[in-house]
Amino acid sequence: MSNKATVGELFELAIAAEKAAEELYRGLGIKFSHHQEIADFWKEYAAEEAGHARQLEDIRDTLSPDQLSALADPRQLKYARRALQSPVEKKLKCVKNLEDAYQLAHELESSETNAIFEFLITDFSVAKKSHSFLRAQLGEHIGRIMTEFPARFGGTASRLAIKALE
Repeated sequence: MSNKATVGELFELAIAAEKAAEELYRGLGIKFSHHQEIADFWKEYAAEEAGHARQLEDIRDTLSPDQLSALADPRQLKYARRALQSPVEKKLKCVKNLEDAYQLAHELESSETNAIFEFLITDFSVAKKSHSFLRAQLGEHIGRIMTEFPARFGGTASRLAIKALE
């Protein structure tokens, strides 16, 4: 795939990145299934990532063939490709404790995946009201790792003590 990819291809890459994030969070839910509160937190994040993929699909489906075949922003293409470079399984194998999972989630939530999502909803969402709502929802999603992570696991030492299942 060259840098002359289309908007349609960018949407496909972005949707794949959201689905990969969903898979990652589902995997974290399984790795911490022995702590229901933590598993539920990761499962909720996975559901939100699935929702992001559906929202992108919905926006993509409103675009005309001309819009979809237009050249995509090269910087966004680079970000989208980079977001898909490291397989989910490889990332999950590196998670040995809750601290690893927490840091991985921070890394993912501050990665290009969310920047691409915001770019696509801002530039291609038809209704301004929808795009404002989606941007607000994205901001809440990103911040939840810091504000809604189970409080008793808020410190590094407590997260290091919770081992992941292999």
